[in-house]
Amino acid sequence: MTNKIEKFKKCLKINQIAGVYFSKTSPLNAENHRDTACTALARCFLNRKAVFFGPQKNIQLCLGADYFFNLKKKNDSEAIDTYVKDEHVFKNPEICKVFLRSLPKILDNLKNKFVLIKPINGNEKPLVVILLVNPAQAGRIIGLSNYDNYKKIEINPNQPTCISLFAPIATNKLHINFLDYYDRYYQGNIKGKNIWPDDKMIISMRYSDFKEILNNLTKSPQGSYKPKLSPQEVDEI
Repeated sequence: MTNKIEKFKKCLKINQIAGVYFSKTSPLNAENHRDTACTALARCFLNRKAVFFGPQKNIQLCLGADYFFNLKKKNDSEAIDTYVKDEHVFKNPEICKVFLRSLPKILDNLKNKFVLIKPINGNEKPLVVILLVNPAQAGRIIGLSNYDNYKKIEINPNQPTCISLFAPIATNKLHINFLDYYDRYYQGNIKGKNIWPDDKMIISMRYSDFKEILNNLTKSPQGSYKPKLSPQEVDEI
């Protein structure tokens, strides 16, 4: 598995791949910082180290992650007030209600668990695999995932970054996440520096889907297979 992952990273020129695990106990050999869910994910990508957050008393998640991970009892009204009254993401509560209903919901068996995020290891089997990619890499990954099993990819507008940690398990689909404006430009602005590059987005998936993509790498032109094709002649640009 390790060799397949390395070939995949080399072929698509991808460095940032993380595995996500859920545990009842505090993970060993991992760092715990004063992070929100999105900055914990960024920390793993930037530092190439294992990090975690969880249901301890001093947890510092934003209201969104509290709501979506169900770590603190935040109701729909509180979420709507944040999105409509405070941030003006939506014009009115009715639109926001439709938005909240459309988003993946964390499964009961994942609630109140420690969340471990660590660089991918070929010898382990994470619940979710997350990749930090540019649009070209995203297109190739989606193509690889559809080589032997065509399926549509669902994209939700305004979706928070943190749900990428569990959305593939809730929907059984690849999850495309463009990084929420708050996570990218406010929460993600550390000492005047944006930790999320503007040209990067997130794709997260179940581990089984990731294995399927690795197996398709040499079969698909989205990977390393070279079809006998010649581009059409066009005028000089």
